[in-house]
Amino acid sequence: MGKDADKAVNIILQHWMGDLDALAILSNNNISRYARKVGADYKLLRGDVFREGLSPQCQKMIMLDERWDDYDTVLMLDMDMFARKGIKENVFEHEGVGLHEPMQEGCAKKMHYMFPNVGNLKYSYWGGAIWKLDRELRQLLRAGIHGIEMNLFTDEFYDEGIMHGLAVLAKVKGRYFPNSRWCKSSYELDVADSYMIHVRHRKLIKGVKVPSTKMMVYEGLAARGLIA
Repeated sequence: MGKDADKAVNIILQHWMGDLDALAILSNNNISRYARKVGADYKLLRGDVFREGLSPQCQKMIMLDERWDDYDTVLMLDMDMFARKGIKENVFEHEGVGLHEPMQEGCAKKMHYMFPNVGNLKYSYWGGAIWKLDRELRQLLRAGIHGIEMNLFTDEFYDEGIMHGLAVLAKVKGRYFPNSRWCKSSYELDVADSYMIHVRHRKLIKGVKVPSTKMMVYEGLAARGLIA
């Protein structure tokens, strides 16, 4: 773990079920390099590490586990996330827990409609591709784990639903990234202005989002010199 007691000790986590596919291998390599660059530990978690029977996305809730309590901050990244080539910014020095853009706003409203006893628009709803939680917030959210029915979200809303439910119980508001630069969708026109890129199933052709494979999108970004 950390090198000096007076320095912040941080870790980046990623999670995967089954054999790593080509994109996951690339993300693993990219993010582990970024972790070394910012002086953070890195760990790739595999399988049912949180609760057996929950969907793969929900296994990412393991980031709240007490095993990480020696770390000041835990960053969880999806395995289609990539640090932009040449990035100098340290994510651990920036404010915010997660992304809340129009897509997350829509999901929050839908969850509130479908599960009014769990969802609440007054409290935080963070996108699930990137979460950055300090120790105090992890412990606060962890305290509510037995207070929500996680199986509700194993096929709908997934990890985002569980995390929002915990934020509601803990009365956590806001703490959003000020913009999307730490989780810029790969089809955005300003993707070159990102810190981290979220590789999506769509690409932009003449201003129109069209279906594509993630590997094709990755290769296009690599050809532009945005990902290495």
